[in-house]
This record gives sequence, structure tokens and C-alpha cells, in this order.
Amino acid sequence: MKRLFIFKNPTGSQGSLNRPGQATKTNAYTMKNLLVLLIFVAMTTDLVNAQNSGNPEHKVRISVSIDSKKDKDSLDGEILAMTNDSVKKDTTHVRIGSTGFDVIEDEDGTEYHFGKSHHKRKNGSDRFDGHWEGLDLGFNSFAKTNYSGYESYDGFMDLNQPKSLEVSWNISEINIGLQREKNTIGLISGLGLTFNNYRFDQPYTLVKENGKVKPQQLTYENLSKTKLAVSYLTVPLLMEFQVPVNHHDGRLFVNAGVVGGVNIGSHTKVKYGDTKDKDHSNFSINPFKYAATARIGYKDISLFATYNLNPLFKDGKGPELTPFTIGIGLISF
Repeated sequence: MKRLFIFKNPTGSQGSLNRPGQATKTNAYTMKNLLVLLIFVAMTTDLVNAQNSGNPEHKVRISVSIDSKKDKDSLDGEILAMTNDSVKKDTTHVRIGSTGFDVIEDEDGTEYHFGKSHHKRKNGSDRFDGHWEGLDLGFNSFAKTNYSGYESYDGFMDLNQPKSLEVSWNISEINIGLQREKNTIGLISGLGLTFNNYRFDQPYTLVKENGKVKPQQLTYENLSKTKLAVSYLTVPLLMEFQVPVNHHDGRLFVNAGVVGGVNIGSHTKVKYGDTKDKDHSNFSINPFKYAATARIGYKDISLFATYNLNPLFKDGKGPELTPFTIGIGLISF
């Protein structure tokens, strides 16, 4: 059994609730009363069909929508409510502009949601949703290396590449859509934490003398690890472009921009045998970092690259090294 309800305005024109000459206040009052009526219709129709079906597991969803025009003094649309006893699972939705009311009924009971519209497109959202939040894992390296001030220790910060890792926990995300009707282009900002490990390939560690970083050679026979670790609090500013693919089942995306970081800690670590030595010092590392970044991916998986725009150490306080990272985004929150 199917039922179709089409509500018409007092003038008899289907789908239009606008009365020329009335003030905005009157229209707002009409919209409020209409919303109450729609809620009543949704709840009543659910009850009637549940009784008629005679099936306690029967799930009903009523779809009622009103599409608002730009003219704030008018509200045009069509109100539909349809049920089908042969379908045990469907959708319930009442929407006026960006305001929505959802009625969800199943064997576990009935849920009501009121506020901003919960309606979603096939791609999952009416709003722009960027790709920053999540967990990233990358490999660190140095570009533009210059040890001219360390003639006797050239290359003391050469890296053991497979073990020089970056882990980024991008905690929060702010999205700003740049399109009026679509949700495929937007700006992204947020907050994150980045932990960089620079695992040394040579038997050296770092010490600080008179404000300058100097290498210290290690002579332990059972030396298993020597590294520099640096942590940052990061804030990105990115622009992202998205392309829906596979019938809107997912999106291919590309974003690029800059990431600013504040150095919140650094230390060296030396491990030999069962002994671990740590030195918590700033090692004249730049208090801020600025990096260009780009990312490409599909759904929740992505590849990214980050290239610092300033060196790791303060000018004249250490070797000239420009960090960069290439990695993969593993998890999206």
C-alpha cells in the first residue's frame, strides 16, 4: 500500500506557500506553523502505517521537503509524504531551508532530531569537508645540506633514512567552503602535533656550546641508537579541490598550502646496551617552522609531501639543513 500526500496553499497552487503582499513576519509565522504541521503529519503517518502493516518490525520513513528560494519573503516548494508497506527500511526527513526535522522509527524505538538539516547528498555531506584531521606517517630527510662551519665533522647528521620517521596527529579541522551551490572547493585550517625523529647514521650525538650546536663522537661498542627528536604544534592553511568519482561513492582530492609550526620540545637520545641517555635542550633549533605542503588522495588514504621554507637550526648556530618529509595519511577522523 502506498500513500501520497500533497499539501497546497490556500490559493490552490501546488507547492507554493507565498502570499503576495504579506510581510516577512507573516511568512515566518506561516513557516513556523507549517513546520509544526509537518511534524504532526510525520508522526501520525508513522503510527497509522505501523498499525496497518501489523508487523512490529516494520520500519517507515517519510520524506517531506520544502525548497526555499532566495527571496526571503517567499517559500515555494512541494510537500510529499510517501510510505510503502513492502519496504522495511526507508528514510524520514522534514526540511525547510537549512532547518530540518528527522523522525527515525525501528524496532528499537523512535528518534527525533531537530535543528540544522541532517539531509545528505550521495557524497555524504552538503558542506565542504576537507582532509587534514587524522594520522600521518612519513620519512624525514634533509635538503641543501651545508657543513662549512664543521670541517672536521662533515656529515655528522647524515640520516639512517628508513628509521628517520615523522608522526603527525592532526587533531582538529576547520573547513570553509568557497562555492555557493557545490562543496568541492574550500579552505582548510586546524591544529595538529608533529613529532620528527632524525636517526643519525654516524656515531655522533649533539651538544651545545656557547649557543652553537657541535657534534660529539660516540665510542660505545654496543651503540644501537643515536637521534635528535623535535616536536611542533602545527597550524595549516590549505586550499583543496575535490572530484566526486565512482557515482559519488568517494572523492579524489588534492590540497596544497603552508603549515606553520611552533617548536614545543627537542632532545637527543643515545642508546647503548641497556642504557639510554637523553639530553633535553633546544639545540639552537628555530622556534618556528614554515613549510610548503601538498597532498593527494582518495577517500581516507592520501600521499603527502612537506618542504620546510626555513632551516632546522638558527642562522650560524648549527649546520644548514632544510628538512622535508614524504609520507602517507593512514587514518582520517
